Amino acid sequence: MSLFHKKTAISVQTVRRLPQYLRVLYNLHAYGRLLVSSTELAEETQVPPIVIKKDLQTVHAPSKMRAGFKVQGSIEAIENFLGWNNLNKAFLVGAGHLGAALLGFSGFKNHGLEIVAAFDTHPQRVGNEINGIHIYHTAQLKSIISEKKLKIAVLTVPVSAAQGITDTLVGCGIKAIWNFAPVKLNVPADVIVQQEDIAAGLAELCARLKAHE
Repeated sequence: MSLFHKKTAISVQTVRRLPQYLRVLYNLHAYGRLLVSSTELAEETQVPPIVIKKDLQTVHAPSKMRAGFKVQGSIEAIENFLGWNNLNKAFLVGAGHLGAALLGFSGFKNHGLEIVAAFDTHPQRVGNEINGIHIYHTAQLKSIISEKKLKIAVLTVPVSAAQGITDTLVGCGIKAIWNFAPVKLNVPADVIVQQEDIAAGLAELCARLKAHE
């Protein structure tokens, strides 16, 4: 499945592997390593060396003949490809238990995402802050999105509210939605939806555990 239709197609699988390489590269860079081989990366990520080599070449990670990939250059190439070297302002809709947990996670900034606002309808949440992030009423979505020039929506609302909120977001001009609600959203072709299916992940975990019993 191609993610980008350019001279070289980038698969979703490749994109999902890139953060694995970054974690290893960050550690190597912290220890002052300048070069790393695809074989070494394979030992840490359990991804075949030939796949790693192809992935890194696809994002134009610099290498040195017969010596491996340049650590710092590879970090920069991956971060640039993923857009993690520039912060994208985002907002969260649904500040319940899951939403609050996401608002409390400080690691998003390391991955190019900064949640700067949150929205809810519950009177005990609206007007308060979670981890320094103000909770606005969802009736203020359009004005706050425009004021703060927000690009990405993180959706953690109940299933019953997901499509309605999505329609509002689309009407506000939002083009990217990270959806944690367990429901398929109907959006125009130019709106990107990244679905996070917690139930599917749990099902896979339990099935793999059972297979090992």
